[in-house]
Amino acid sequence: MSVKIDGMAEISANIAKLTKQKLPQAAKKSLNTLARRAMKGATQTVAKEIGVPHKTIRNRAKLTKPAEKTRLEARIKVIRSNMPAIRLFENRSTKMWVGRGGIVVGKYAIKRGFKQTLKNGRTHLMQRQGKARYSIDVVKIPLSQPLTQAFSHELKDYQQDIQKELTKQLSEVFK
Repeated sequence: MSVKIDGMAEISANIAKLTKQKLPQAAKKSLNTLARRAMKGATQTVAKEIGVPHKTIRNRAKLTKPAEKTRLEARIKVIRSNMPAIRLFENRSTKMWVGRGGIVVGKYAIKRGFKQTLKNGRTHLMQRQGKARYSIDVVKIPLSQPLTQAFSHELKDYQQDIQKELTKQLSEVFK
């Protein structure tokens, strides 16, 4: 007794067509998902470490070129420049303690520091740094190292993560 399957050639042609169309789309989706997840995780880590709202740091990372079917790479642009210390006050729970010889804002102690409204209307935390003619500078928080470490930590298991995400996307396609 033999079993004959009608339309086997059509089925195999449809499967080949599906893989040709849907595989690049699934790869694109999984890459973009992974990039967004890395951005979110890294910025949350840095925001918690520094003591500012997540929104403040999230604005510094942007997915400039998401992956496409033809170009399977996603580009994340991160602004790693120093952040003015006045941005610490975006977290409403941050208090400023003014003492003799300095100020304390959140977990940052600024010797010879003070709060000043500049001529352009902006308020900044300033610091005296010597007896030179222009010895007053805006206090800034370095972000380059924490952001770099956070992004490298988020993307260290990239190979396993992309495989998991791709299998997830392909299983959704072939349901």
